[in-house]
Amino acid sequence: MLTKELADQVRSEVQHVKDVQDAFLQTYQRLCDRHGGLERQPDNSDSETVFHHVRGEVIPIMEQLGMDLQTAQALCTWAERKLRGR
Repeated sequence: MLTKELADQVRSEVQHVKDVQDAFLQTYQRLCDRHGGLERQPDNSDSETVFHHVRGEVIPIMEQLGMDLQTAQALCTWAERKLRGR
């Protein structure tokens, strides 16, 4: 069983991760907007092109900072799912 101290630490770390996710999602949205936005076609063909361009810009930065490719792609996929749901 978790001690109160460890439970508090987990809560703090999870809150930090959530805050970072929210900030990344906002940045990803801004990059998508810069590439033409996501709501131009109902079939999402344009949004896939936008996501492709954004990934091409952010994944190299993520890798330069030591993130492995699979994790970088997973984070982009998460952001894209969230943005599609808006």
